[in-house]
Amino acid sequence: MKKNKHDLAELLRKMSKKGYYETLSFICQKESVHYAEILDHDLKTPIVKSRATVTLIVRNLTALGLIKRSIVDSRPIRTVYQPTEKGQKLLEHLQAIKTTILNNTTKRVEN
Repeated sequence: MKKNKHDLAELLRKMSKKGYYETLSFICQKESVHYAEILDHDLKTPIVKSRATVTLIVRNLTALGLIKRSIVDSRPIRTVYQPTEKGQKLLEHLQAIKTTILNNTTKRVEN
């Protein structure tokens, strides 16, 4: 039980860092995306400022089991990233939390 709590805490800590949510969301929307597309997308956001940061985010999302990395045997060889079921479910939950928070904030402002 302690390991599951630790895993959840680590997962939430990572996902709260700049760019993680946005990158996972982008990959889940595309279903299969080349690294260059992720790089292009992330560098256009004001949150991610360097190629190194994008690489770190992608590596950590892969290590957390939220996306999977595949090598496409073509010329040139390309790396493709796809969301895992775990990544898709986590994103759904995070989006639900975001919606709930935004709805509650809107209700407070109206009152």
